[in-house]
Amino acid sequence: MVKNFFVLNSIFLIRCSIVSLNIYIYTSNYPVLKLAIFANGIVSRKIGGAQKHMREVIEILPKFHEIYFFPEPQMFGNSDIIDFKFIEDLNSKGVRISRYFMENYKLKPEIKSIIKNYSNEIRGCDLIYDMDFQYFLDNLKFGGELSLKLSNANKIKLGVCIQDIGDISSHFFKTFSNVIKFSKMAKGISWFIVVAGFYNLINRKITVRKLISGNNLSMITVINSEYEKNIRINFKNIYALNPSNAIDAKIKKYHSKEKYDQIIFYARLIYQKGLFDVLYIHKKITESYNIKLKISGKFQRGFEKNEFTRIIKKLDLEDKVEYLGVLSDDKLYTELARSKLMVYPTHSDSFSISVLQALFLHVPVVAYDIPGLSLYKNFKSISLAREFDMNSMAKMALKFLNSHEQLFDDLELNEFIEKHLDWKYVADSHLSAINRIIDNHKNSL
Repeated sequence: MVKNFFVLNSIFLIRCSIVSLNIYIYTSNYPVLKLAIFANGIVSRKIGGAQKHMREVIEILPKFHEIYFFPEPQMFGNSDIIDFKFIEDLNSKGVRISRYFMENYKLKPEIKSIIKNYSNEIRGCDLIYDMDFQYFLDNLKFGGELSLKLSNANKIKLGVCIQDIGDISSHFFKTFSNVIKFSKMAKGISWFIVVAGFYNLINRKITVRKLISGNNLSMITVINSEYEKNIRINFKNIYALNPSNAIDAKIKKYHSKEKYDQIIFYARLIYQKGLFDVLYIHKKITESYNIKLKISGKFQRGFEKNEFTRIIKKLDLEDKVEYLGVLSDDKLYTELARSKLMVYPTHSDSFSISVLQALFLHVPVVAYDIPGLSLYKNFKSISLAREFDMNSMAKMALKFLNSHEQLFDDLELNEFIEKHLDWKYVADSHLSAINRIIDNHKNSL
């Protein structure tokens, strides 16, 4: 195992210098554009995986284009949640932040005023790139996603990245079936599951319809090429980012040969992430194998936490499940690295950094075979069960727990991980997509 880590690290350092050179050579043949960037949530103090992705990439982009960043309307009047240190970092990297926002972030201007003033600043830009296109209904009070409105109003070409609109199915019968299965699993909140299931379906369909009706839409980038299994987007210029995410290579220091008798599950603690599935799966596992399940993450809704507690009691798992709360990165990676297995029965994902982190730290994974995890299916250190098939997932978990097979002597896995160890590679994917717009519109850019 130590040898594998040494080889992987050596390849990574060599590849890093080569890719940096390739990015420079490739993009130097293209004109420098003025890019107006929208990246929902990146100046907030509390960020998730999508915001981490956008933060890393936006700091690299000024090496190749002029970058102008426009914070979302929700940030106005909320200075207590703004990460001013990150704003300073953006400035130091050459990102120009909207003057109107910086002069008025303490106020709550009307959306008409924001659109008018952002329009004055954005008119000189060649392209608007929204790195996390947001849901229409969630932004209804602002008239929908701001990037689309500004593109239409100012006749500027628009590119968008879809990070999570394709993470769950937007097909009616699949949604209907899933709602029934979720409701049977968590009967105490079935009312919420029904409402949320069909709200998400309607929201996604309206959002895609609004997006492709944009007069100046030139490009859509997606995190996972399998998105088509979940949602239909009737648009020609769709590019899958590859690689589309990265992890910090420094977490390898947490790698541990010693494994404790524990399984780990960490995520946003909501039903779509498998919050209730994991309990039923663990019940099946503990009928044959005495092991504790450790759970980390934040509950987003109090009634889901109450249902979680109710199911634990119903399944008599009080002594076999431990909720760790929200852990620091140091504690989380320590717990992950010394776990024998990660059980990750998510129904909603477009890539899963968590799975990649687990595999990097030599922790095998069992999960559902959903489109967002399809890129992992060829590795022997991960097993994917049919969605909602908790019995099969428990059997897969027991097979890993009882196995002495060398799961991580896998050159293909090492190459896959190595490609996802630097955000420069991800930035290059975005730049390649932007360059395709340049190729398609040479006379107007």
